[in-house]
Amino acid sequence: NGLARDVVLIGAGQNSLEDMLVKAAKTQNRTVTPDAHPERALFYRADHFSMARRGVPVLLMMGLGGGADLIEGGRAAGDKWVSDYTANCYHKTCDAWSADWDLRGAAQDVELLYDMGKELANPGVWPSWKPDSEFKPLRDATAAKRR
Repeated sequence: NGLARDVVLIGAGQNSLEDMLVKAAKTQNRTVTPDAHPERALFYRADHFSMARRGVPVLLMMGLGGGADLIEGGRAAGDKWVSDYTANCYHKTCDAWSADWDLRGAAQDVELLYDMGKELANPGVWPSWKPDSEFKPLRDATAAKRR
């Protein structure tokens, strides 16, 4: 849906990967926007959740949590894109790649994740759950296994 001024984060407040995301987003002059619909509990329903349940810090950036603040059209355009897509194609037979998609925003997000991956590849950099996260005790129990 095009370039954005932000990235939408589902489940904000969980772990240190979010801090890395904020830092990477700043290099693109973007901000991180929390899920506009936390009542939907997308963090607990998405594919990554099986990892979180095992104590592995995860990051979920997902437009379904509310439209991005698009360069062309702002938040209203982002919300319209999400609304139209979820109403018409999400998890339906038409949920497939289309040549008319503007993938520049996806490329922005890939660059964010690449920058974060470079930082995580350094020795001794391990993501952690924040003190209030329900997943922190699971991660703490395996701390001795990480070097």
